[in-house]
Amino acid sequence: MSSGIFQQHQDRAAIDAEFHSRPPLDIDFSEAQVWCWALQEIEGSSGTWSEEFNPAERHQIIQRNDGIIRFERHTEFVSITYVGQTAPASEILDLIRSAPARQLSGIKITLSQKSNVDMATQFPEQRLFGGGTFFDGVVVTTSFRNSDGLVPYYVTGGFDDGFGRGRLVKRLIDLEIYRSISLLALPVVRMASDSLRELEGRAEAAVLDLSIVTREDLGGAIDSLAIILAEVGSLQSKTRYRIAASNAYYNIVRSRLDSLGEVPIGQRQTLGGFIEHRLAPAMETIQAFDRRLEQTSLTVRSAMELARTQLDQMSQAQNQKLLSSMEHRTRQQVHLSQAVEGLSVAAISYYGIGLVSYVLKGLPDFTISDSLLVTLSVPVIITLSFILTRRARRRVLDLTVQNRTERD
Repeated sequence: MSSGIFQQHQDRAAIDAEFHSRPPLDIDFSEAQVWCWALQEIEGSSGTWSEEFNPAERHQIIQRNDGIIRFERHTEFVSITYVGQTAPASEILDLIRSAPARQLSGIKITLSQKSNVDMATQFPEQRLFGGGTFFDGVVVTTSFRNSDGLVPYYVTGGFDDGFGRGRLVKRLIDLEIYRSISLLALPVVRMASDSLRELEGRAEAAVLDLSIVTREDLGGAIDSLAIILAEVGSLQSKTRYRIAASNAYYNIVRSRLDSLGEVPIGQRQTLGGFIEHRLAPAMETIQAFDRRLEQTSLTVRSAMELARTQLDQMSQAQNQKLLSSMEHRTRQQVHLSQAVEGLSVAAISYYGIGLVSYVLKGLPDFTISDSLLVTLSVPVIITLSFILTRRARRRVLDLTVQNRTERD
């Protein structure tokens, strides 16, 4: 019966397994050889992995009579590590060499419990680096020189157990592998630097042109900025993953250096001193490229927003001018309409008064003279003419508005 009182998250087992998936090897040999290759699988290669390896597995241990082979799958590469009391036999080397992959990095670690090993013999005519570690009396030495695809390290001193020896070995393997692959972005950045420099120049020129561009040219300026932004985005998509991966690997390198707890020996430069002195400037170059690329993108986006704002302001000014012109014409039309209306009232009144005069002439004589009756009818006729004219005008306006509404 399960002791848990809650239903477990569906990913918890996988998360717990990840913490224990790559434990340090328990190296019980006081004198040992550890060789490790970091390999990048070749896509589309006709080669296949040896049947002793299971590429579908993320972690695999192969026990052999002459040593242990450890297979690990990482995000971008696979690593194959050999651990034995002596150098790997030709059979093991042939087995590893048959992998359908190219080598990214590699390390060869010699472990000896002796503390008086002559390093000048192990690394003839080479400058040495290294120092003490978090294990008391254990010293790490290397030349950082590639020898047949593997960088040699020499570890001297005693360990309390094989697990402690395996912990140090794992730190050194991670340090060497990630030290190398963290710089995979450097060639990419160097190749893309000319393109970025060109885009920066075009972006700067486009921003300066916005201060003098006319409204007719603003549309073309926005199109040019859009093209630059698209090219910047394309460059970002080509370099983003590689730069992000390099930053992550660099953080691993620094973490492994801190965990070594190095203690300087005499005037010899430590592993951390050598790596930081060479790796930090290269990583700064990579990170500076990324910052410049992001800044160029922000500059172009800001310029496009500014251009659109200018275009909107010009359009609003033009619309306002058009509205003012329309309002002026409307007022003129109103004044003209009012003048025509006045003339219409006068004309209608004139003909109305004339009609009344003719009518009165045909009627018998009244006590009041015809001229007085005509005079009295003038205000009435003018008022009726004004009312009829205004009503007719209002009706025409109502019909016009109704027709516009139906069309809309």
